[in-house]
Amino acid sequence: MKKILLSGLLFVATLGYSQQLISFEPSEGFTLGNVDGQSGWTTTGTGPGNPNITNQLITNTDHTGSGTNSLKITKESAFPAQANPIVGAFKSLGTTAIPYNSFTISFDMKLTDLSTTASIFEFQTVGPTATGGSYHIRLRFAPTGTILAAQTTGTSSTFATTTGTWTANTWFRVKIVGTGTSIAYYVNNTQIYSGNYFTETNFNEMRFVHDNKLGNAFIDNIAINNEAALSTEEGKLNKSKEAIKLYPNPATDLLTIDSKEKIQNISIYDMGGRKVNADLKNDKVNVKKTLMQEAISSASKRKTVKLPRNSSKNNS
Repeated sequence: MKKILLSGLLFVATLGYSQQLISFEPSEGFTLGNVDGQSGWTTTGTGPGNPNITNQLITNTDHTGSGTNSLKITKESAFPAQANPIVGAFKSLGTTAIPYNSFTISFDMKLTDLSTTASIFEFQTVGPTATGGSYHIRLRFAPTGTILAAQTTGTSSTFATTTGTWTANTWFRVKIVGTGTSIAYYVNNTQIYSGNYFTETNFNEMRFVHDNKLGNAFIDNIAINNEAALSTEEGKLNKSKEAIKLYPNPATDLLTIDSKEKIQNISIYDMGGRKVNADLKNDKVNVKKTLMQEAISSASKRKTVKLPRNSSKNNS
């Protein structure tokens, strides 16, 4: 029987505590229309007892990757223009807060209007405090095409101008990496700024918001704490504290995932970025699918870095 070797693939597993991949597809439970109430997302409230705003949408008018959908945030007719970006979509990241100084978040973004009358768009993370909530990240996409990062030094808070810029109607990828000493921002894998945290607050919510003027923003392929997760390069699987193990390798029928945390779902991509089928049941993945075999065959023709062939439960 033909054996499947996990080479030339990027294997991503979403753990039960803080790692997430979000691409707004039906397979993740999303449907077209208002994002409020879908898969842990909410939108800006309109007052006690009133429904939240309804024009922040799951749409199939634009997207990146192999899917069909994205999140669109846009002007909400229920509100006038705002002094600050507060209108948009919010996502709870779970009951366990993510450490403010140990995380990676990335996402694809496209903004449609580059003009002085267009909206300010922001990506924010927020953490719980005794008085309600506190910003942790505020990355601002100004209508002039510049990108700014909120910084706090001592008691003074400002928006620092980064070297990053954006172009209207062009997808770009943002990555934000928090470490023990600083927070670094990247656009299309080029670092645009490194500085202080806005506040040193663990966070459990992210927000994509605007000040309700003109223009749209599309967001897709959000990755939380798995930007570099589970590369099939030898040795990397055991470098994380989660110590996820995959066995057997090669596999003929079922691939087992051994992890201290519960795996919620997985995604497998070939080296060209094409997502291939993967059925996860409990801790086992069915590797007999024709699409996966075709993807591996295609990927093996390119230069790859392989998992060791003698991977096992105790040696992965």
